[in-house]
Amino acid sequence: MNGRIMIVEDERIVALDLRQTLESFGHEVVMVASSGEQAVAEGPRLKPDLVLMDIHLDGPMDGTAAACVLQEHSIPVLFLTAFAGQAMLDLAERSSPYGYLVKPVETRALQATVRMALARRRAELQVEKGEERLRLAMDAAELGVWEWDATRHRFVSEGRFESIFGCSPESLDDAERGFLARIDPAFRPGIAEALTQGQAIRTTVKLNESPDSGDNGWVDLHAQAFSRPDGGLDRAVGVIRDVTLEREQEERLRRAAVVFTSTGEGMAILDVDHRVISINPAFETLTGFTEHEVKGLAPDDFLHARRREDSFEARLQESDSDYWSGEVACLRKDGTLFPAWQHLCVVRDAQGQVGNYVLAISDTGALRRAEAQINHLAYHDTLTGLGNRNMLEDTIEREIDRARQHGGRVAVLFIDLDGFKLINDTLGHAAGDTLLREVAHRISRILRRTDTAIRIGGDEFVVVVPDITRLEDCASLAEKLLCEIRTGIDLEHERLSVSASIGIAVFPDNANDFTGLVQAADSAMYGAKERGRNRYAFYSNDMAERAIERLHIEQGLLRAIAGDQLLLQYQPVVRLEDGQLVGFEALIRWDEPTHGRIGPDRFIPVAEECGLIDYIGAWVLRTACAQAVSWIRQGFEALRLAVNVSARQMSAGDFVTTVREILDETEFPPDQLDLEITESTLQSVDHSRQLLAELRALGVCISIDDFGTGFSSLSLLKHLQIDRIKIDRSFVQDLPGDANGVAVTEAIVAMANRLGLSLIAEGVETATQQEFLRKLGCDEAQGYLFSRPLDVRDVDMLIAAPPEHLS
Repeated sequence: MNGRIMIVEDERIVALDLRQTLESFGHEVVMVASSGEQAVAEGPRLKPDLVLMDIHLDGPMDGTAAACVLQEHSIPVLFLTAFAGQAMLDLAERSSPYGYLVKPVETRALQATVRMALARRRAELQVEKGEERLRLAMDAAELGVWEWDATRHRFVSEGRFESIFGCSPESLDDAERGFLARIDPAFRPGIAEALTQGQAIRTTVKLNESPDSGDNGWVDLHAQAFSRPDGGLDRAVGVIRDVTLEREQEERLRRAAVVFTSTGEGMAILDVDHRVISINPAFETLTGFTEHEVKGLAPDDFLHARRREDSFEARLQESDSDYWSGEVACLRKDGTLFPAWQHLCVVRDAQGQVGNYVLAISDTGALRRAEAQINHLAYHDTLTGLGNRNMLEDTIEREIDRARQHGGRVAVLFIDLDGFKLINDTLGHAAGDTLLREVAHRISRILRRTDTAIRIGGDEFVVVVPDITRLEDCASLAEKLLCEIRTGIDLEHERLSVSASIGIAVFPDNANDFTGLVQAADSAMYGAKERGRNRYAFYSNDMAERAIERLHIEQGLLRAIAGDQLLLQYQPVVRLEDGQLVGFEALIRWDEPTHGRIGPDRFIPVAEECGLIDYIGAWVLRTACAQAVSWIRQGFEALRLAVNVSARQMSAGDFVTTVREILDETEFPPDQLDLEITESTLQSVDHSRQLLAELRALGVCISIDDFGTGFSSLSLLKHLQIDRIKIDRSFVQDLPGDANGVAVTEAIVAMANRLGLSLIAEGVETATQQEFLRKLGCDEAQGYLFSRPLDVRDVDMLIAAPPEHLS
């Protein structure tokens, strides 16, 4: 086959002879160049099939240099030269020529050599085209090709390999830069085993992060391993393709399938003609139809009720978009009708053509029941089933509006249980909840159908009573409620009784709106508590003032604790026999910046009700013990310190621990600490005997304060570990002129002497009282006759220079 040939020869006659000879063989001579520069300039443009090149040419570029440049453009060169020395051959070999002829060359040899060179070129072009097709095919398929030559320990890659793999491995199994090291460890063992055994591999694997780019992903891996005769790996060849996007799409499809299968909404996939392709299990559950029964049917044929506005086409025509949602009437397989919330969605392909429709339905009957349940929870107390705060406001405002329209009255009864917190703390929250449920039941049992019972939190209840004509009716209802509440309740194998305090306020007499009416009833309730509890009280202005004062005290106490406004004074206790100072009682005071000093009788009850007494009591005990230790170190070694303890403190489960920690912290001698506890406290604390035993085990002394003023029980003195009792000032103040006071005092002294208890008389203000009590057998006393409560600096002076006796 003839070819297109370029001649590069600087001898004109030789060049013309060669042209004639080649043309006589049927070849086309596309150009005769006289220099290497000319050949390099024109060769890439003419693209000859072969260049017949002399090595020695005029100009700076010889034939070998020109041949190297033409080789870069895939133009083959055949050297025709007069020189054949070894040096010349070595130089010519660098350009990989297609042949080397030495002048003068015989015509047949020239013809044969040129013909073979052209045949070789055609074969190479065939290979190049095949390689190009393979390369284009790999690019089109986005493949990467790799080969591992185990004998040469060489890894070769082509195509998209490096862009897919993120790097070019140096070997097959190198720990850091190897092909297998780039594959996720979970997939690596199977691939390594297949390659070792010479097996074919067709799998999808996950890649580790690339050390170069940090990318990872998924690839399809196809490979074939070839073994040596001895069974070892000879070579392996394979291709890879990035399938990360496909894997992500598959994962999305799997998630969508899970949602489709597990969602609570009934879903149906429809074709372009609105016919069912598939339904999910929820659709079967909601409608009763199986997929086999509805496949190929339109929803209008079996699902939608026979009303045109519920049809598929009507709904889509309403919407200006590919979505519609609303409530429709649907039919179950058994013919029953149910309301459903329906979503319609058009699914379009990449060209915007409709491909499918998605229909989703949910039973709104269940939603309505759930809404009703949520609404009930929003307006009812979960513990008792009564209304809650939300219902309270709605009810009162509604009844006030009705009363305004018809000229009626509305009464609000605010109920607070007496002593509930003590029961809750001692018996536990479970018992407290049982008690609250029973009280709620009893309140509801008393009321009319038009009345509303509310639990607003804790142990507080409110009753809203509309259409009141007489205030006496409110009083009668309150009496019934008090009687019903205080009836004994069986609670955890115990029969307990709890009383209540009820405050009554009436619209429009006491307030004109919701807030004012509730506040007035709340104030009246505190008025009932102040009058002795287990009773009711109507609202009055002075109650409101006391309620405001209580609020100010509660808020002021919080500021007092934070601002160190609380302080202690100490009242001396003397021995009546000789007037000798034996100790002090610590008394708390509050120096309020605006109102001056406030006595404990005003703020301690508030502290007990609002829960601050625990902190205040611990502060008093710690401060008094720390101060008394300094006086002991000043020389008053036998000092006895008395500190009052409230019922709330003793009811706390950690009271004994608190006392122990304070004694350890301050290093105050336990046997010189006297805890003063009232009779009512001992009676209200269920585990008082065990508690006093634990306190006595610490070495602490116990006194009963204000003895005789509570509901005294001689069993307290008989069974509880008590060291002394304090005669209340109410018995002392009229001695010795009051016969009843004398009789009571004599009885207390006689009883104490028989039981071996020490006695302290409070409120001694005259020498006559002192002498009478001394002769009667009373051991010690305190009162203004001896000293008023003293500040710390005054006690320091008293201890530094004590008088012979205080009297």
